[in-house]
Amino acid sequence: MTVRLVDNILMLTGTCGVEEVETLVSYLQSRADLLVDLSGATAIHTALWQALMVFRPKMVAETHPSLMTQRLMSGLVTYLNQSDEFGAGTCEGFSCR
Repeated sequence: MTVRLVDNILMLTGTCGVEEVETLVSYLQSRADLLVDLSGATAIHTALWQALMVFRPKMVAETHPSLMTQRLMSGLVTYLNQSDEFGAGTCEGFSCR
């Protein structure tokens, strides 16, 4: 399983395929307070990215992010930090360029 809950952090690690989207959505629906750490992911299916864009969780990096995560976080950080009628998510711990 590449999507797992560790304490209050939802960790995405390794190759996160489409089969993990139900797990991710279930966690995000039931626990709005969860932090999400993508730093251990080497590949993330677009379905998971879409779920993250819908739920707009707070993003953190517990470890040094992978190159893939660093490159994609820039766009996701911009999107999540935009205000809208539903509020804005936040990203911390990433150095996005």
